Amino acid sequence: MRKVLNGLWKLQKLDIELSDLATKKESIPQKIQNESKKIQVKENELQEKQKVLEEHNNQRRKLEQEIKEAKDATVRYRSQLLKVKTNKEYQTLLHEINTQEIKVSAYAEETLEHTVQSKELSRKVEELKKEVEKSKEKFTEYKEKLHKELNQVEILFLSKEKEREKLVPNISRAILSRYEQIRKSRAGIGVVKIFDSTCNGCNAILPPQFVAEVKKGDRILTCEQCGRIFVWKENVD
Repeated sequence: MRKVLNGLWKLQKLDIELSDLATKKESIPQKIQNESKKIQVKENELQEKQKVLEEHNNQRRKLEQEIKEAKDATVRYRSQLLKVKTNKEYQTLLHEINTQEIKVSAYAEETLEHTVQSKELSRKVEELKKEVEKSKEKFTEYKEKLHKELNQVEILFLSKEKEREKLVPNISRAILSRYEQIRKSRAGIGVVKIFDSTCNGCNAILPPQFVAEVKKGDRILTCEQCGRIFVWKENVD
């Protein structure tokens, strides 16, 4: 029976390793996806700032055109002053010239605001571009590293699976089925090693006589509290 218990203990250790490896296999792609999302956030921020920058530049160009048109109109109106024959026409032209000059002043002030905003945004855009480029370079290295790690995990997982396949036939179906039932209901732990008078699965206190029976290792004994199978520390590898 000690051989059977030792086999169960080895099986338990393998199942813990396989569970850990399976978790790693699932976590690595998630890690890559999380880093990819971070870069996407930065790229979205960059695109948004580029869009706003372009809007400022377009508005500035539009205002510059408005200024040119207002100045051209001012020149035309001034040239017409020499040709007017009545005071009313003269006053009308003066009013138009004043209107165009006010437009030029207002447009110039607004243009300056857009120019300042554009310069600041251009600086931020360049900084973000460098950040995104640097992040992509690091991500490429990080992804390669994780892909190598994933490959190693998969190789080790297959190796442990083969070990398990070799071990299982040495355990009777009844005992194996019992172990699997306990393991599935107890967070993957169906067998625990006993070092003293405490269950390492649920911390239940074990009677001295019961511990003595576990030490013998001549039959399968389980915890009355959690149902896990016991093996004594010195009876298993």
